[in-house]
Amino acid sequence: MPAKKVKPVNDLPHNSDAERAVLGSAILAASATLNVISSLNEDDFFEGRHQIIYRAIRILFDRKSAVDILTVAEVLDNLKELENIGGVKYLQQCVDSMVALSSLEFYINIVNDQAVLRRMLSTIRDIDRQYLENEVENVNDFIIASENSFKESIARRKVSNFKRTAQVSQVVKNEIDTMVAQSAQSDEKDLIGLTTGFTKLNSLTQGFQKEQLIIVAGRPGLGKTALALNFAYKASRFHDVPVAIFSLEMSSELLVRRLIASSACVDLKKIATGNLTNDDRSKVAAAIREVSETELYIDDSPGLRLTDIIAKSKKLQATDPNLGMIIIDYLGLVQLGGKVSRAQDSRQEEVRKISLALKDLSRDLKVPIIVLSQLSRDVEKRDSKKPMMSDLRDSGSIEQDADIIMLLYREDYYDKNAKKSSIKGGDKSPRDMNDNERRELSRAQRSDEILSQMPGNASFVEVNVAKNRNGQTGKCNLFFYKAYGKFDSPSKDWDIAMEEYNKNQDIGD
Repeated sequence: MPAKKVKPVNDLPHNSDAERAVLGSAILAASATLNVISSLNEDDFFEGRHQIIYRAIRILFDRKSAVDILTVAEVLDNLKELENIGGVKYLQQCVDSMVALSSLEFYINIVNDQAVLRRMLSTIRDIDRQYLENEVENVNDFIIASENSFKESIARRKVSNFKRTAQVSQVVKNEIDTMVAQSAQSDEKDLIGLTTGFTKLNSLTQGFQKEQLIIVAGRPGLGKTALALNFAYKASRFHDVPVAIFSLEMSSELLVRRLIASSACVDLKKIATGNLTNDDRSKVAAAIREVSETELYIDDSPGLRLTDIIAKSKKLQATDPNLGMIIIDYLGLVQLGGKVSRAQDSRQEEVRKISLALKDLSRDLKVPIIVLSQLSRDVEKRDSKKPMMSDLRDSGSIEQDADIIMLLYREDYYDKNAKKSSIKGGDKSPRDMNDNERRELSRAQRSDEILSQMPGNASFVEVNVAKNRNGQTGKCNLFFYKAYGKFDSPSKDWDIAMEEYNKNQDIGD
């Protein structure tokens, strides 16, 4: 059987004439030298002698020395490379190949394009060789690693030239014109991304925007998943876009039950047990129709790894390019994948890599990614239970990578003394409080009194937008109907009642 022919390395694409023209121009003209040095690297040249000549030019450039045929020859002689490149005679051939400065950019692009093409083809061959010679333990990991290698091989092409402000301004103008047209048809004038579903939150964030990594954090059982489902449902319904949900903790059936309960405003326990009145049944039937019409894609595969999330997200977008948002519930259950040595790679380091990869994914797919995260127990050790960004579990680089961080606080989540302990002065009886502390406690009690008259086991939730890279920080107050798993903005009745109460307090003062 004849041996398989291996293609020689020199079959890779290159253009020696263009390489000589670029080097000759760099040797003869100072402006050309600057252009070549800022546009190309040594390994962009195919021929070994051209790489050596470029190295000599670069040495002179870094020294701020004159670049000409004599100085280049001197550097090459000192490097013991002059004869290897063909001597002064070959340098002269390069100089004779120089092109007009007006044409230089064209030849530089030829050299760069050929270099990118070589790297791309070499990477493809490496991937093929690795597949043929090595056992592929996990096809998904192999695909992701191969894809990353391929992207790196062509990345240089994406960072070519500066853009003039005139060019960028036209792009921005077109974007603004589009947003103005959309705003004229929308009730949300400040909205430039997908709606959060809540007016106050929209005013702070301007909606969930492309390429954003959004962290929603809270203690277990506080309502993170319910809020994320509210985000997903409203974004899909109002913007008619698909939303992907990676549920690492709950089954798809349980999530859909929650969506139905939230939409129908029927107690989730009633739906789970089937103990429904006729009115409940009609509400649930209508909610099932509404939920089924939304484009929500749920993946509840257990033990999902980061590579799985990346691969499945890209596959979904390839199937449906209109993908609007991705939700991951939750960060603590995402595994980095591969063989990880705990001695070398702590969980904090894993989370750093995961958050960075998810940020890259949001930029790559150009969609917002919402990631749910746990808060550490430290928040429960303080008098005030209101969370801070430092309470993020295994925070690592989450604070750095995230564009928006939302921290959830629900006073009734903690013990009966939560109201008192959250008031400055600690656990005091009303008799021992100052006027401000008594007023705050009284206002909280009035708020609870109103909530107790509302259906669905209503609770008051504070959403603290603690970080917002492109907008305001601030707090948004929401009602959480725990029985339904539904979030809503404070009602007009609540606003009126609290406004009237505050007015009466002011008169009393």
